[in-house]
Amino acid sequence: MNHPRFLDNPAQKQNTEQQNFSLAFLHQMINGISDPIFVKDRQHRWVLLNDTYCDFVGHSREELIGKSDYDFFPQAEADVFRQKDELVFTANITNENQDLFTDAQGIGHLISTKKSCFQDETGNKFLVGSIRDIILQNEAAKVLGVTGRVTELMQKSEALRETLEEPDRQAESDLHRINALLQAQQEASIDGILIIDENRQVTSFNQKFSQLWQIPAVVLQTRDDRQLLGWVLDQLINPDEFLAKVEYLSQHVEESSRDEIFLKSGKIFDRYSAPVRKQQGVCGDTSFLGDYYGRIWYYRDITEYKQAEAELRASQQRLALLVEQTPLAIIEWNTNFKIQTWNRAAERIFGYTTEEMLGNPFEIIVPENVRKQVDEIITALLTQRGGSFSVNENVTKDGRTMVCEWYNNPLVAPDGQVIGVASMVLDITERKRAEEEQQKFVALVENSSDFIGIASMEGQILHVNPAGLKMVGISSLEAAKTKSIIDFHSPKALAEFQQQIIPLISQHGFWQGEFRHRHFQTGIEIPTDCSMFMVKHPETGKPFSQVVIARDITEPKQAKEALLKSEAQLRQQAQDLKETLRELQRTQTQLIQSEKMSSLGQLVAGVAHEINNPVNFIYGNLTPAKEYTQDLLSLLQLYQSHYPQPVPEIEDFAELIELDFLKSDLPQLLNSMKVGAVRIREIVLSLRTFSRLDEAEMKAVDIHEGIDSTLMILQSRFKTNDQRATIQIIKEYGKLPPVECYAGQLNQVFMNILSNAIDALEEGVGIRDEGDEGGKGDNGDNQCPMPNAQFPIPTIRICTQLLELNQLIIRIADNGFGIPEDVKNQLFDPFFTTKPIGKGTGMGLAISYQIITERHGGSLECISQPGQGAEFVIKIPLV
Repeated sequence: MNHPRFLDNPAQKQNTEQQNFSLAFLHQMINGISDPIFVKDRQHRWVLLNDTYCDFVGHSREELIGKSDYDFFPQAEADVFRQKDELVFTANITNENQDLFTDAQGIGHLISTKKSCFQDETGNKFLVGSIRDIILQNEAAKVLGVTGRVTELMQKSEALRETLEEPDRQAESDLHRINALLQAQQEASIDGILIIDENRQVTSFNQKFSQLWQIPAVVLQTRDDRQLLGWVLDQLINPDEFLAKVEYLSQHVEESSRDEIFLKSGKIFDRYSAPVRKQQGVCGDTSFLGDYYGRIWYYRDITEYKQAEAELRASQQRLALLVEQTPLAIIEWNTNFKIQTWNRAAERIFGYTTEEMLGNPFEIIVPENVRKQVDEIITALLTQRGGSFSVNENVTKDGRTMVCEWYNNPLVAPDGQVIGVASMVLDITERKRAEEEQQKFVALVENSSDFIGIASMEGQILHVNPAGLKMVGISSLEAAKTKSIIDFHSPKALAEFQQQIIPLISQHGFWQGEFRHRHFQTGIEIPTDCSMFMVKHPETGKPFSQVVIARDITEPKQAKEALLKSEAQLRQQAQDLKETLRELQRTQTQLIQSEKMSSLGQLVAGVAHEINNPVNFIYGNLTPAKEYTQDLLSLLQLYQSHYPQPVPEIEDFAELIELDFLKSDLPQLLNSMKVGAVRIREIVLSLRTFSRLDEAEMKAVDIHEGIDSTLMILQSRFKTNDQRATIQIIKEYGKLPPVECYAGQLNQVFMNILSNAIDALEEGVGIRDEGDEGGKGDNGDNQCPMPNAQFPIPTIRICTQLLELNQLIIRIADNGFGIPEDVKNQLFDPFFTTKPIGKGTGMGLAISYQIITERHGGSLECISQPGQGAEFVIKIPLV
């Protein structure tokens, strides 16, 4: 019944009799207090109560001990109580408040509470509180009672004052006594009292009046009615209305008045005024029917009361909103099982609108097979005050069956009669499905052939499935729960677990790999394929347990070791075969390329020969044609000079063929034909030079001719297109002697490198900073300077140079995007390409590398950085 921490005292334990006496005395003492007394622990649960408190809330001590406000009071009230109690606990202050309270019969009270914090010798905190019920009845009747008493005292005072004319010391004493009593009555009043005489002069006011109106002592000492009135009027929101009421009552002295006045500070005063009249029969005077002595005014600060009223209304509104907005279906039934309340959640859960359900019986949502059970539950609710909980099947409007939790409580009137039932309904269909899935998961875990273990974040074992117990040699789950994670590993494995695996699990939330578990019977380490991860709370994201799934891989590991031995032997054989295959592929590639270039050379040579014959014929006849044309034009000129007026037919024909334009354009036409024929002869020469059909063996050639012929063939790709401007070719040829080489193959290298440079420039242009000279060659020689800010266009630069070491260097550089390091490392590998499918085969640079290194004994390297262009350096030794 009582919280052990609150009553436990080390000193009392030394003497059992003294302890029993103290406990009995404590109960006797608090039960002797007429106000409700209660004590709560730090979890806001009642641990000590007096009888008055139990009677006040309408529940027994056994029902209340160990429970909290939320178990008995409405949510809104319990929230307020808990918030104020928490303030007392945390701030360690005494708190006095007025609160709204609903007892077990549903009757509302306005209560005054006083709460303070108490701490025992062990540091446990408790809240000690007392309650006083504020009875909110007809305050006017109280004020009238006080008014009548004051009036009576004033009348007695007047009667005694009349007797002063007689030299009666006893009467004077009685007058002083009554005046003192009147003054004490005024000062003891909870209201501010102001008394004015029949001349509208202030005759008296109590201290509460000056406190309510915050009248300075300086103003009080003056006793000036005008200053006093001015001070009051300055605080009012509507002083004119105040004065109008005063003026009206001065004209209607027989009337009483009650109203509320509002101050600028936000306070609200209840104002009551009544006349002070002489009553019939006072001092034996029976003929005078009550002279008017003045008026008495009462002022009471009802700000907190008004706030309580507003809070009560707000609480009622919140309760209504709670009913409408809660996710729980709220349903009220009367004693005839007819629905009286049906909130929005009920509409959502069951599919019926409020209009469809009000006044209808509950059978609408209850399936036929459970109606008997539901009838028994509701009948029991209507005959007792206790609530009930049940899980039932229900039917929605669309005929869907679902599972719901029902929390039912009878509605009991103040006279003890059950007037209905309030039910809260929660749709748990999805939860039931989840529970079924959980059961399937549990069955899966229990029947798994793998080790599955669960531990707390501190490492304490919570569960191990049967297969796991068997794998590590533990007899039962109870025995496993006595162990921690560290017991499942050898010292060496544990050190590895703590130093390597735990940090990874903490960082990533999981770990997977091969590990070792200890067999508890033999001590042997079992190799396992292990997965470890943390289970986190779905809302907070905080991990609360660890899970280990492990599979014994002893046999697979032994098989794997045997397999690895055989694989090592096969791997060496495969490596040998791979090298042989690579050599065959290289040889095949060379043969294919050689055949391709031979065919290409024959084709180019044949095309060049076939074009060269007609071009020579045309070119050879252009000169005689030009001379014949000039003779004809001269003859025509002579005709025109000797026969300036030809016949009309000749004039018409001359005009028709535009003779003057024909004479001026025909020589230019012949000159253009000659230029075109010359251009065709140069292209044919370049094709023959590039093909080198007659120079398949090593022969001394002019390297510059090969480069120029390649440039001539690629001329069309240098022109402007929709992706870039015209590519500028910068040739920086050094003075070179004839070079012994395979001219056709070397031209193929030039073609591949220049084509790749054009492709790079198609993607964009990267420009180096001014003054950047690029990298260095193997011998420290400067590279060809790349285009900089002076060349803001796509550029290919070709440099040739003869070194003193009888070595020829050819540099071909572009100012494209450059080549990343990982791509550059694979640049000369066969079949490697970064171009789209169908645009490149990946063989061009691989073949070029073989031609330079194997056929010419030289070297081919690429120097590039992303954003800095690329440069290919060809080095060929001179024979």
